[in-house]
Amino acid sequence: MLTLTQLEYIVAVEKYGNFRLAAKSRFVTQPTLSMQIQKLEEELGVIIFDRSHQPIVATPIGQKIIDQSRVVLSQAALIAELINREQARIEGELRVAIIPTLAPYLLPLFLQEFVSLYPGVKLHMEESKTDDIIQDLRRNQLDVGILVTPLGEDLLRELPLFQEPFSLYASPTSELALQSEIVEEDLESQGLLLLTEGHCMREQMLKVCGGKKGASERGERQLQFESGSIETLCHLVESGHGYTIIPYLAKSWLTQRTGRIIPFAQPQPSREVSLVVHRSFVKETLLEALASCIRNTLPADLKRELEQPLRKLNLK
Repeated sequence: MLTLTQLEYIVAVEKYGNFRLAAKSRFVTQPTLSMQIQKLEEELGVIIFDRSHQPIVATPIGQKIIDQSRVVLSQAALIAELINREQARIEGELRVAIIPTLAPYLLPLFLQEFVSLYPGVKLHMEESKTDDIIQDLRRNQLDVGILVTPLGEDLLRELPLFQEPFSLYASPTSELALQSEIVEEDLESQGLLLLTEGHCMREQMLKVCGGKKGASERGERQLQFESGSIETLCHLVESGHGYTIIPYLAKSWLTQRTGRIIPFAQPQPSREVSLVVHRSFVKETLLEALASCIRNTLPADLKRELEQPLRKLNLK
């Protein structure tokens, strides 16, 4: 007789395309996971995975079984949620992904607090790009994404957490470093250092600069450089190359550095940070606990700054 555990295993293998990684994600050994999947295949009389491919892929009937397994697991989670609400418990499993331009700055604020407050929650955290998180949310391979919104996705539901203003990070030797605040016109002829394609904050950077791609992309500067890391861009700025855009939570990491952090003129450009779930998501108790913990651990100065006028960047 098939079990929910077996369904969790086949969903994990389909996600990772690898038995070893799937077993690691479920905190079991690979032989245990493989044996349970083989047993399920024997009971159903079908082959769920084509093991001749690398990464492993589902067979046509296997894909249908996996898709239905996600529905079954979602309904099973609803039963657990009903019990949690009835007994005022906060426990269960939560799979969360966060984008790279938030992870280094936001996770240290709330992660340890959340783990301490809710020892009954098994939390799985990963860092991933926006498009990958959206895809995993659509397929119910993740519970929650911590993303910049709005996304305009009909299948997904957004729970806004806070607005995060942007600042300019300029080389101490640049003309920009002499200014007390920045307006878009100041940036027209300067060299914007960008994140690489695939990072949603790349588009936000361009929006902050009025949609202009900056001298570094137009080829007007000697150096043309893009990076997947805000940290790398900041190091280049400090060595005298152009400027970049940083989110508010990154400011505390740069206070002892040589670059100049300059605010934008009011209303400041900002991004909306939200928890994003599938519309079929049922673990509302865990979602509320996560949202509350994040909001409560935000720095007080960010909360004060959010009282100022902000120009929310709509990327759609």
